[in-house]
Amino acid sequence: MSIPAAAVAQGARRVSNGGLARVFLRSLFLQAAWNPRGMQNVGFADAIGPALAELYPDPGDRARAVARHLEFFNCHPYMAAAIVGGAVRLEERVASGELPAQSVSSFKTALGPPFAALGDGFFWLALRPTAALAAAVTEPFIGLGCVLVFLGLYNSVHLAARVWLFAVGYLRGEGVVDAIARAHFASSTPLLKACGAVLAGALAARSVLAAGLPDRPFHALLVASTIVGAAALLPRVGVTRAVYAALLVGLALGARFF
Repeated sequence: MSIPAAAVAQGARRVSNGGLARVFLRSLFLQAAWNPRGMQNVGFADAIGPALAELYPDPGDRARAVARHLEFFNCHPYMAAAIVGGAVRLEERVASGELPAQSVSSFKTALGPPFAALGDGFFWLALRPTAALAAAVTEPFIGLGCVLVFLGLYNSVHLAARVWLFAVGYLRGEGVVDAIARAHFASSTPLLKACGAVLAGALAARSVLAAGLPDRPFHALLVASTIVGAAALLPRVGVTRAVYAALLVGLALGARFF
């Protein structure tokens, strides 16, 4: 697709800081208009709307830009912040005549699936259960306040991550992949899962303590050995099996099955 001569004549265009803030806030509601055909396309188009309004004052140009973002789009809602930020940067270059419009669509299509897998592993399968287990461990001490522990832990991480992802996406554009690779999302996922396994073991041990250990001292040793053994064998056993083993032993002892 050729770059329109009119666009070249416009010179460099940039989205204001206020426009960027509005785009980020709207990106928090990316899934509000989920649909089977375009998945998150309506939410994406709405999120980037304030930026397009600044970059394309002509209604016809703006309508064509919006249409680009109504194409199919699906990604993890948190990791999508990097793509939204990068798309704003690319739209600035398109509006300034530096890139063809197709580059924006290609950018979104290329990054959506891998970022979705990365976000699912880190946020859904590691951060969320670990934060929930950490909150559960505090329940005997603060009661229902453990709900605030979960909300504080989970939201502090995911909101900070979304702000950073959006910022680095906007600042780096196509270079956002290298920036995220250096952020160690993938390598941090096993560590978070291991922390979750340890917390699950602690909950299992607590179930034994709640059942009354004074007359059953060897049960505590058995639970402790299970937790340590699961942690030592974690690379081969896997996080899921380690968590289930610790929980089942603790619950069986706490229920006085043996």
